[in-house]
Amino acid sequence: MKHSPLRILLALDAAVLFLLGALLILSPRRVEFAFQFKDLPDGVSYIIGLWGCVLVTLAIGYAVAATDPVRHVVWVQVGIARGALECVLGTIYLARGVVTWPQAGFGIIVASLITVAYLVLYPRKPRVIQTTGRSATGPVPSP
Repeated sequence: MKHSPLRILLALDAAVLFLLGALLILSPRRVEFAFQFKDLPDGVSYIIGLWGCVLVTLAIGYAVAATDPVRHVVWVQVGIARGALECVLGTIYLARGVVTWPQAGFGIIVASLITVAYLVLYPRKPRVIQTTGRSATGPVPSP
């Protein structure tokens, strides 16, 4: 299998999302502590665990897409949308004072980098270059 930068990015994104999702499911209180959230109600741990389920299933989709990014281009589009939405949401919550830079900054930066990386590596159709007197399939017949 050819290891293109897009395949590597999809596989890396899948691995990170899977690990983060598993952590959110198995240890939500530690995640709350790591992001400097204190004294949250127990119900928040349930919501964090559900978020972990979403990340694990998303990781499976990215892992499949890593096998053939052109065939599974919709997953690249999902990666772009996900990163952009995470960046925008983090910025809005930061601007509103709901979270602090230490809580949201890393996520905003990573989401921005992922979005840009997916945009740069987005699979494009190869361009066909035609020369005068020839078509892409062979010589042009004379009249």
